[in-house]
Amino acid sequence: MMTTTTIESAFVGEWTGWHESRERELRDDYGWLSLAALHWLDERARTFEGIPGAWSATPRAARVTATGGEGLVVEGRLLDGTTRLSVREAGSALFATTGDLRLELLRMDGRYGLRVRDPRSPALRAFTGVPVFSPDPAWAVRARFVLYSPTHVVAAGTAQPGLRRRQEIVGELRFDHGGTEYSLAATAGRGSALTVSFSDATSGSLTAPWRTLSVPRPRAGRAVLDFNRAQNPPSAFTPHATCTRPPGGNVLPFAVDAGEQAPR
Repeated sequence: MMTTTTIESAFVGEWTGWHESRERELRDDYGWLSLAALHWLDERARTFEGIPGAWSATPRAARVTATGGEGLVVEGRLLDGTTRLSVREAGSALFATTGDLRLELLRMDGRYGLRVRDPRSPALRAFTGVPVFSPDPAWAVRARFVLYSPTHVVAAGTAQPGLRRRQEIVGELRFDHGGTEYSLAATAGRGSALTVSFSDATSGSLTAPWRTLSVPRPRAGRAVLDFNRAQNPPSAFTPHATCTRPPGGNVLPFAVDAGEQAPR
């Protein structure tokens, strides 16, 4: 028979594994901390410091012109001339390299942008780990999932001023805290999981302006919100991220003293 101490030890062990994996991911040479620049494109051909070629875009596609001597490799081939590039709305793709830089084309709110990933970025060099609250099983909260049919589509703000994204709310997670029921709107996550973005009474001080939480697939309408695994969005680490803000209403009036704290 498992004792309370054994259960808590197993819980902490699983959380520790998750936290270590999370920090390894952040240390990746071309992960979120490698973002070094974000350039929005328009119809006028522009050049950017440290990046070969002249870049422009219409609402339908981006274009880049470079000579072979500039060293811009697009989709595996050295570019000598002009090429047209496109991605779907709200999509992105790593499509070019120059030296040890990787260039990412993204399209959001009808605009094309060029994002630079640099393994020597200041954020990556300065990273020493993510501060966290101590894991506490009490913050693994049981919830009831209410599926929306049809889904609710809303316009949401992002970490970039003036940039908005389409957000599809698939349902809400209702849970009890201190004898009061609260709910958080959820979007579809990886695979069959849900994603919840939220802010709380610690946001903007102890923690980032908002955090995100992956929720395993609900079964029979039941789920667990493990706030110990609430993590910072990439925009908490770099100004070059385009993270979507939480849906309106995903504001908890109490302090969630669990999960990741604001990066130092």
